[in-house]
Amino acid sequence: MPDSSPGSEAAPRVRRTQQERRDATRLKLLDATVECLVELGHAGTTTLAIAQRAGISHGALFKHFPTKAVLLGAAVEHLFPRLISEYRAEIDAAPAPVGDRVVQAIERLWSIYQRPELLAAIELYVAARTDPELASALSTVDPPHRRHLHRVARELFPDVASTHPDFDAIIELILNAVQGAAVGGVALPANPDHRQMLALLVRFARGSFSTPPQP
Repeated sequence: MPDSSPGSEAAPRVRRTQQERRDATRLKLLDATVECLVELGHAGTTTLAIAQRAGISHGALFKHFPTKAVLLGAAVEHLFPRLISEYRAEIDAAPAPVGDRVVQAIERLWSIYQRPELLAAIELYVAARTDPELASALSTVDPPHRRHLHRVARELFPDVASTHPDFDAIIELILNAVQGAAVGGVALPANPDHRQMLALLVRFARGSFSTPPQP
């Protein structure tokens, strides 16, 4: 016999709203897109492969993202904040003295750029050179992403950021140098020049941050 005692009935199942279901489906598609890019590369990533990995019909995919380019751009936009959050968490988990923070920041940056998902995102930027639709989708993602990166740099080095007029340019130079080396590392992963480059970047950043601004 079923238990009719008070409190024995299971709590009614809360139904998700239509917006919650839509958000969950969208998240599945974004995660599946990143996974496909990592495993299959840009050339092998199709909307059909993404839909199958997400467990969603091909037609439903296009109800959320009208084109493949829009989906790829949204996947990169979804990925970048997560990687930045992980970067900050790694640094905050083992805070270095001020004098060693430059080393820590650049070393952690290099490790993030070795992540397969970030290299997959960089691959999209290369592909965008000959794909105007993809270039347009990425053009809306990159500016806020770069601003986010610079905001994090200012949080890590507030004193330098508030006094050095070239702070943003130095950060941009470091980001571009690490990204370029990471791309080169796809072909030559054991290139010893990369470690030398990182050591040089550390010396450059330390020297730049300690140099008083010129009037």
